[in-house]
Amino acid sequence: MKTLPEIVRNDKNSIKRGPFGGALKKDDFVDEGYLVYEQRHAIHNDFDYAKYYITQEKYEDMIGFKVVPGDLIISCSGVTLGRIAEVPNGAKAGIINQALLKLSLNQELMMNTFFIQQFRGEEIQEILFGFSRGSGIPNMPSMSEVKAVKFVCPPLEMQKQYCDFAHQVNKSKF
Repeated sequence: MKTLPEIVRNDKNSIKRGPFGGALKKDDFVDEGYLVYEQRHAIHNDFDYAKYYITQEKYEDMIGFKVVPGDLIISCSGVTLGRIAEVPNGAKAGIINQALLKLSLNQELMMNTFFIQQFRGEEIQEILFGFSRGSGIPNMPSMSEVKAVKFVCPPLEMQKQYCDFAHQVNKSKF
């Protein structure tokens, strides 16, 4: 069992919650440039969608929020809380918005597909989102709570075997 800080890359931005609302304003958006990833990308695993862009200058100013292929993005609020997607190869350069959490896993410790399967599982979903946080829109727990959640982290070969098996089971259902 390992916590998120133990399975992400050794980089201060490997676990990153989107910027506070004031850091990214409507005035910052331009017609083309660097993509601003939003909840829709995580919810629908749709990386062709592109609505908001920022300039290179704004991108460089917010470089700590950048996403690259292989990063995982997670929806942090609303009824789609906890939806997760992997940024694919060829995805546009960009940053996450305030409604996303970005994870950059250490691929020598944890495969993205294994993590996603585990993250979507009932046990993790219950730990992260199963308790009431008051009325209104559901939100991601505090980052300290998220970082304390423990994930199963077997050797990579076992992770691969599990993912291959899960893929075969899912294929046989159709």
